[in-house]
Amino acid sequence: MKATSAEAKQLISRQYLVSNMRISVTLLQYDHGIVRQVLDVVGEVCRTRRVDRHVLELKETMVFMERFLDRFHHAKEEKFLFPAAAEECPKLADTLARLKKEHAQARRMMKAALKALDEGDLEKAEKEMRRLVDHMTVHITEEENQVFPVIEAGLLLETDAKVHAHYERFTEKDFGRNYYQASETFANDIQERLLGPGHIKGIV
Repeated sequence: MKATSAEAKQLISRQYLVSNMRISVTLLQYDHGIVRQVLDVVGEVCRTRRVDRHVLELKETMVFMERFLDRFHHAKEEKFLFPAAAEECPKLADTLARLKKEHAQARRMMKAALKALDEGDLEKAEKEMRRLVDHMTVHITEEENQVFPVIEAGLLLETDAKVHAHYERFTEKDFGRNYYQASETFANDIQERLLGPGHIKGIV
């Protein structure tokens, strides 16, 4: 499903209508939408055994995922939200520590997939990309259904505002003001190039 900036704005505005929503969580949920969209493409190419026909595009996709998923999305969680949540929602501390380890596992999978693509080992590349899709499907589902609701119930509004401010500064400094727009454009473009227009299947 294609992501749009308008959808992000709608999601964010809902926090003012529903008291237990937190903008710092809503933005991560929007990130998940972009991640799902791209992983859906990767998963479908692997499922239909077309890796050999799209090596260059899959390299491009893994480079994008290393930046968007690891250095942007996971960094926001690890640097800003998780520390605040561990303090104000202490029952999540162990879960958040495990989720950080899962981030590291995803990072290794992306690097291994990209290395295999570079070396022409397409069997290994497909194996690592399938692992990544499965791993992140479970990871995102747990965050969305079990972790984020607890954070939204326990994180103080003033803490949420501070975390959001950290996101904004981090994004503008390290990625640029238009990074979301560029990421949406990539996700939509790679989906249409590899799966065709109108593909709406999701991984979660």
